[in-house]
Amino acid sequence: MKRLFLLLSVGCCLLSTHAQTFAPNDYCISNGVVELPGTLLANGDKGVPVVVFVHGSGPNDRDETLGPNKFFRSLADSLATRGIASLRYDKRTMLYKDGADTLTYREETVDDAIQAVRQLHEAGYVHIFVAGHSLGGHIAPLIAEAAAPMLSGVIILSGNVSNIQSAIESQLHYLGRQQGASETMIRQSIDQMLAALPARYRQFDEAYTPQPVVRRLLAEHPSLRWLIVQGGHDYQVTMADFYMWQRMFGPRATYYYGPPLDHILRSLPAMATPQDYMNPGEIDTMVISALSEFINTKP
Repeated sequence: MKRLFLLLSVGCCLLSTHAQTFAPNDYCISNGVVELPGTLLANGDKGVPVVVFVHGSGPNDRDETLGPNKFFRSLADSLATRGIASLRYDKRTMLYKDGADTLTYREETVDDAIQAVRQLHEAGYVHIFVAGHSLGGHIAPLIAEAAAPMLSGVIILSGNVSNIQSAIESQLHYLGRQQGASETMIRQSIDQMLAALPARYRQFDEAYTPQPVVRRLLAEHPSLRWLIVQGGHDYQVTMADFYMWQRMFGPRATYYYGPPLDHILRSLPAMATPQDYMNPGEIDTMVISALSEFINTKP
């Protein structure tokens, strides 16, 4: 494995960027069932590219706050300096607690992301991208399947291919071994966490795999562009997932791999631990460059 590689499409030209100041604007995603407040970081020019950020698992705010780190806000601010607008919003389960245990990925995340894309498209934006982080990357193909005619590209940031139940097993095995727990103790922890997953959520998780969705998208929407980003020091989503994405997309996607990067794409000297997320850190500048080059490049 090379320490760093970035595969770029050939025969491309850069989209024009604009010097107007990007400013945060209050925004609301409304689908008739829920209203999700958010922030549209934009400059008023509907011709600039705009990214819709899609959260990972759990009840996340619009910034995807983790300890002192605000992953989506940091990404949005950095991309704005490269002429890229963005929309981030509070996740449904952050605001609507009642009935949350009856939701699947689709109601929890997919439908709201599709609505966000639809509203930007109806507002006149012509270069729309979806960037899904972690679980948001896992279900990004489902979002793209419904929104593909409105999208220029999809970005998967530290996204798992395997389902959430497999991810839980992998993570708890890693953490248990780090803490010196016995295999019996690890297995008990895994069983307890899996048992806590709501029934409909677990059933949807077991039934969904990205591979057939990706195959349909590649066949039906060949112009839709894909970027897969992965760090080597991410214990939550591992290189095994990255290799699965590679096998799935082959040369049809662009890939960025940073050996020292953790789950929120910061450079760490060793494999991440949960405690690392309680320390402030900056997104690696090479990641920002890779994202902005992909977004600002038009086939």
